[in-house]
Parts: sequence; structure tokens; C-alpha cells
Amino acid sequence: MYAGHSELGGPVCSWAFETATHALRLVFAGVFERYPKATLVLGHMGETLPLNLWRFDSRWHVSNRGSRTLSEPPSFYIKRNIAITTSGVCSDISLRCAMEAMGSDRVMFSVDYPFEKTDTAVRFLDGANLAEIDRVKVASENAKRIFHLDRRIG
Repeated sequence: MYAGHSELGGPVCSWAFETATHALRLVFAGVFERYPKATLVLGHMGETLPLNLWRFDSRWHVSNRGSRTLSEPPSFYIKRNIAITTSGVCSDISLRCAMEAMGSDRVMFSVDYPFEKTDTAVRFLDGANLAEIDRVKVASENAKRIFHLDRRIG
């Protein structure tokens, strides 16, 4: 698939597609049915998963899935068990799409170091077309909740 096209490797393309494939394998294998409280965090606005929720659900019913079954549509597990970060995608349209698809409680700010500069990512979030309550969620509150950063030690 990548032979003769080195430009497709790494951060331009292959990372997103291969990571999305791994995440879908977890969903389709029923991992999140067995472990409903598990959370997988994906970078890069969810590695294309938020854009394809409808397709996953509609094609799941007609796919060659063998004996695999799920109690809920694939999008249910993606939205419940996967959180995403903004790392590597400083696009207002992509952020709003991801938040619309996943919910504003499942998106966290992150920087794709060393591929992007921190000030680029910060300027992006500061200028994003978001309600202030959503900007605060993305900037810090979601990470505090998802990673349990509000728990006191000692």
C-alpha cells in the first residue's frame, strides 16, 4: 500500500489510518463491551474516526464480519470509550466536526510535538470558533475528568 510512496508514511497519512484500524479492531472485537469503563485516547482529532461514525454503523450491518457481534452500533462504543485530542490538527472546522460527532466532553487539547509548535496549537485553540464553556472543556476540564487529575494524593 505504501510501496513507492514514502510520502504516505508517518505523520502525513499512514499513522492516522493504521491507528484508526487498531482502534476499530478493539471496537469490533468487543473489548469495550467487556470493559465498558475503559477509555482509549486517540490523537489527531480521532484519526478520522469521528468523520466516519455513520459509515461504521451502516456498513457494520452489511459487512463480512463473520461471527463478530456487538450489542450496540460501533459508533456507540467509539463515542463512549474513545476520547480524542487536537494534536496535529489545528483546524477550526475539524475541531467543530469532532466535537459534534464525539460530544464536547470527549475532546482534549494537545500539541503534536515535535511536528507542531506549542504556540501554533495554543493560538489555534484560543481563536477557535467555540463557546467559552466548550473551550474550557477542551483546554483542561475534559483532561482533568478523563485522567482523574482532580484527585488529591495523600
